[in-house]
Amino acid sequence: MNNHQNAIFHQITNFLKTPLALLGVDLKNFQFNKICHFANHPYLCKGLKIMKKKSITLITLFTTAFFTLSVNALTLNLKNVRLKTLINTVSEVTGKNFIVDPRVRGKINVVSTQEIDDDEFYHLFLSILQVHGYIVIEGEGFSKILPQSNTKNNSAQLSNLANDSIVTTVIPIKNVAAGQMVAILRPIVSKYGHLAAYTPSNTIVVIDTRANLVRLKEIINQLDTEIDDDYELMPLVNASADEVAKIIKSLLPKNVKQAANPLTIAIDKSNNQLIVGGAPAKRLKVRFLVKELDKESDRGGDTVVVYLKYAKAKDILPVLQSIGKQLIEGGKKSIKQTINIQADDATNSIIVTAPSMIFSNIKNVISKLDIRRAQVLIEAIIAEVSIDNIEEFGVQWASSGNDGRAVGLIDFTGSLSSALSSSKPTLSKGANIAIGKYNSSTKKGFAAILTALNQQGDVNILSTPSIVTIDNEEASILVGEEVPFITNKQIVSGNSNPFQNFERKDIGIKLKVKPQINNGDTIKLEIEQEISKVTKQGAASDLVTSKRTIKTSVMVADNKILVLGGLIDDTVVTTQSSVPLLGDIPILGELFKYSSEKKVKKNLLIFIHPTILTDQLVADQVSMEKYNYIYQKQLLNGGATLPKRLEKSTDFPKSIKLPVVRKSIKPLTFINEYKDEYEDIEYDE
Repeated sequence: MNNHQNAIFHQITNFLKTPLALLGVDLKNFQFNKICHFANHPYLCKGLKIMKKKSITLITLFTTAFFTLSVNALTLNLKNVRLKTLINTVSEVTGKNFIVDPRVRGKINVVSTQEIDDDEFYHLFLSILQVHGYIVIEGEGFSKILPQSNTKNNSAQLSNLANDSIVTTVIPIKNVAAGQMVAILRPIVSKYGHLAAYTPSNTIVVIDTRANLVRLKEIINQLDTEIDDDYELMPLVNASADEVAKIIKSLLPKNVKQAANPLTIAIDKSNNQLIVGGAPAKRLKVRFLVKELDKESDRGGDTVVVYLKYAKAKDILPVLQSIGKQLIEGGKKSIKQTINIQADDATNSIIVTAPSMIFSNIKNVISKLDIRRAQVLIEAIIAEVSIDNIEEFGVQWASSGNDGRAVGLIDFTGSLSSALSSSKPTLSKGANIAIGKYNSSTKKGFAAILTALNQQGDVNILSTPSIVTIDNEEASILVGEEVPFITNKQIVSGNSNPFQNFERKDIGIKLKVKPQINNGDTIKLEIEQEISKVTKQGAASDLVTSKRTIKTSVMVADNKILVLGGLIDDTVVTTQSSVPLLGDIPILGELFKYSSEKKVKKNLLIFIHPTILTDQLVADQVSMEKYNYIYQKQLLNGGATLPKRLEKSTDFPKSIKLPVVRKSIKPLTFINEYKDEYEDIEYDE
């Protein structure tokens, strides 16, 4: 050590005598030359360790920097001190471990006249770093010193951090949209901070210093106040409220259910207006958009063709025209609106020319009218029962169990048990009518047999019509012939043959039925039944007919049987016998003749069995059962010309499962022959 360095060393020693003495350091035994290292520069003291009471504090001094120490505080003045040297000193003072980024470099200057403690010294250190563009990221057991450009990728927790430390936090926004709040707060965030909004949860993510974060929270608390949302009605004159609402909703951002004060739009179709709720600014935008969309069109309306699937265009045309007229009359008189609705039978379509508001209502009505209506299968038995000397008349019920035995019988004649158990059942003498018969794959059959049994009685089945019609559509069946009736006769002079006018009328069995399906699978039937026949020819060559008619409206449950009857016809049967030749002699011939009269009473019974065909699968099931019955009947008659099954194009696919609800369909069969059972098609269950 040269003389100049010795002089500097003694000056420093003398300068530190007082503070070292205050710290209780024994200057006699304190050897500076063992711990003090000097650089080659004559004015630099490389380092000096100072003993402090109860702790060791490393203070690195330069010739241009010095500490003024007291017992509890120090005064710091630095000039052109390297930053890494200050970091080493702070590490010794605070006991913190630092990881220093290689990019951290430079010199600092600090002027201080006030005494500070260790905590204030660390806060001053953070402020020095921030001024020079560096930050401290706190971690567990260590801290990182990085350039401020790395703030977004490196952040710390909020708790127990200095004001100049960088932190990341999530702030929920309750009453205001987070996106709007970000636009206000962005200028306040430091240049190295980060601010973003997460719309689904209406929150804000902030990366900034703790001190700036406290200020941001104070501003957010003042701005995030509850807003009294209101709603307003926006009536439309020309446009459809439904269409306008769709356009506006398509413009709204998606996934905003949790956003603050979302815009809500409801439709009042009856008054053709929108009900809009939300913030005033949002409602103002919607109001402007509604005004633009509700402008009157110079074309007077668009022309749209609506093709129908099920309904007839000409049938629903009067309804649509009436509704369109009411819509025009109910609109504002200041608005000129025209509407034109026509039907095209060739394409079964409705052509509508109307403003969009009116067309929307018309289209809604069309969609409600153009639906697939259910069908009704109506099966009937029309029979005449001769009731002279009838000894037995009743209904027999029977069911066959799993083993094929008949159970639960009310059997007057003893013939039902064998009928149900035999493969080719026969009944005892008399007329028998099988009102219902259904065989399923489980071999459980059900039958209701109407029996009129008497060796001297008779049942004449006049007809067994079966017809399918659409709900609320009339269907009719006629079994008979056209008979000419004289309506006018004129005798022309000079002509021996009179001029006659004839009118042909239907004589026979007529059945008209109009079903109406109600709620609960009940069917209202309007029935008109007529049975007429020619009885005899009058003296003037006129025809005399007898007629029995039933006209009624009844309610029947789906797949149930209704009996109509009580029309009794009194017929006088005259029988005359005579001896040939002798019986033809006038006056004397009466002695060789025998004549008798017998009164016969016949009761007309009508059995109605309606079944609702809800869809095509149920209709196909009934068709297959009917077809199979005819096929089995042909086999009994000695041969079959029909294929055993329908063609594949009309057969059921194996993958289709028929509705279980319709398993109880009972086709009407007639047990007047040897065979009353037929093979049922086994469908997938």
